[in-house]
Amino acid sequence: MLAAAIVIASLLGGLGAWAVYRRHRGLSTASDSVPATARNKQQGRAVSSAPAADSARVELANSLVTERLWKLAFAAPSQVQFLEPAHTEIRDSVSAALKADTLDPRYFPRRPTLMPQLMQVVNDPRAATERLSRMVAHDPVLTSDVLRLANSALYRTSPAPIETIQRAIVVLGVDALRGLVATAMLQPVFRATRTNFPRFPRMLWERTERAARAAEMYALNTHPKDRFEAQLVILLSALGPLVVYGAALDAYSHRPDIAPSPALCVALTAALGPQVSLRIARHWETSARLIAAIEKSSEESLTMSLCTGELLGTLSLLETQNVISRDAGLATAKDAGLSEVIVTPILTQLTTG
Repeated sequence: MLAAAIVIASLLGGLGAWAVYRRHRGLSTASDSVPATARNKQQGRAVSSAPAADSARVELANSLVTERLWKLAFAAPSQVQFLEPAHTEIRDSVSAALKADTLDPRYFPRRPTLMPQLMQVVNDPRAATERLSRMVAHDPVLTSDVLRLANSALYRTSPAPIETIQRAIVVLGVDALRGLVATAMLQPVFRATRTNFPRFPRMLWERTERAARAAEMYALNTHPKDRFEAQLVILLSALGPLVVYGAALDAYSHRPDIAPSPALCVALTAALGPQVSLRIARHWETSARLIAAIEKSSEESLTMSLCTGELLGTLSLLETQNVISRDAGLATAKDAGLSEVIVTPILTQLTTG
């Protein structure tokens, strides 16, 4: 019975998304018999030649490719691994620590001190440029990180280097700079400080940068007003897997007689990561809309931007790691119902800079 535990744990992430997918698809079996184009006409929607996408389908695809990325990051075998009794104790202690009523400060990151100010800027667009510039200028580390990110392959839009915050605002625009500030605030949390599986936080951060950019571009194509929040929800969603990683390695540090199990780390990250991200978002008192998107409790645009951003960010990273081909990535996105017209340029920019 114990031997089968890892099989159950490793399937939690994928099965959770599948349950969501089945729940959404099962809401109206009668309508499934009507062609999508006909339903759109009946409901007064614009008819598109692209396949219809919903967040449940994209979430399912995202959970599957993300688990593949976690296996790569932890160097876990692709086949199912059985859990030895000693590792079940690790699994149970990590789960108990992360589900406790009180958040353990050893694992849960503190909210960046400038985060409330950044959120106020979002609600005050007339003063955004001045307040953003002042906010960044008063923090040398934040200034350095913002300029570095603005000059990275994912964000740089011209051959000339961006050397001032004012120039970054002119070139990128206020919305993009908001995302850069939020990214720079959270980046230090992801820096690897552990000896076990140091590749994981690095790959998680690279996926997060790519996913934030993908979510931003997707929002620009579908719901432009969501541009900044699409990036922010990606950043918040990435905190959960990082916390699970830290808690798992901490639990193993108290058991020097056993080596950390890559398969268990993958299973814990897939199963507990989303739950922990939601707890952090609530603890940081983020907006109800961001929390709903992370919880995936609605079908609104921000939920779709989160699922799509993470999916495309993961696919592009797997491509650059030579795990999948561009055609395979496009096929996965298409099977999830995403429009090839939107997806192709996003993947191209993420993989070529």
